[in-house]
Amino acid sequence: MRTLLFVALAALAGAAWYWSRYPGKWFFAFSPAYADERSALTSRRRALRAVNKEAAKAERAAQQKADREEDRYRQDIRVLEREIAGLLRPGLGRLVKGPVGDITVYEHALRMTGQTPAVVPLAGLKAVFRSDPTYMIDLMEPSGRTHRAKYPRRRNPDDENTPFFTSEQLSDFTLDILNAAADEHEFQTYQKARLPQARKELEAAQVNTASRDEALENLRKVCAWQKNDPRRKTALAGLDAERLRWHQLTGRMPPR
Repeated sequence: MRTLLFVALAALAGAAWYWSRYPGKWFFAFSPAYADERSALTSRRRALRAVNKEAAKAERAAQQKADREEDRYRQDIRVLEREIAGLLRPGLGRLVKGPVGDITVYEHALRMTGQTPAVVPLAGLKAVFRSDPTYMIDLMEPSGRTHRAKYPRRRNPDDENTPFFTSEQLSDFTLDILNAAADEHEFQTYQKARLPQARKELEAAQVNTASRDEALENLRKVCAWQKNDPRRKTALAGLDAERLRWHQLTGRMPPR
């Protein structure tokens, strides 16, 4: 029953829409006697729709090209801005090694925890492993400031959960710190050379709007052409003439 009701409602809605396209008394819209008049109006509508469809396709293609050029322009700038920001403010960087006791090594600095937490830049940092009287790693900044991390010489049998490091592990870790400091020196050398060049590239990218401007101008021309396309004007005039004839026949003006 519900299916039949749905079908009936759909049929009524379709008939109502069809009638709205061919307004007037019902026989103008449905009678075979006026099939030619309806066909002429339909043909004119199809002709205009075909021209509009072609115009929309051309405008859409021009708009997509303009969008791509705009995205490319902005992306080039964003890439350089991110690079410059990374060179100016590298932060800790990626994790390199750790934590080993109170020391964690990152790409550009060490993070120390424990009683004297600190962030120690790697640039110019010296590291020395000592084993007497206890295991320790001394870190010396170029300014002379020194940090020390201590490690037990033997594992406490009553505390299996606390990490324990052998002298060999701590010696290797000290080499990791020294290598990270060497890598930071190379980064800073690259930073000094790359930063002015990246800034020049950013300035050039910001003023290099030729491709974007060309695509926008093409979009403007395409839209202007489609708006004044003589084929559209002809199709529109033909449809309006047919609508006027329908109005004269039925007293009602049909939609385009």
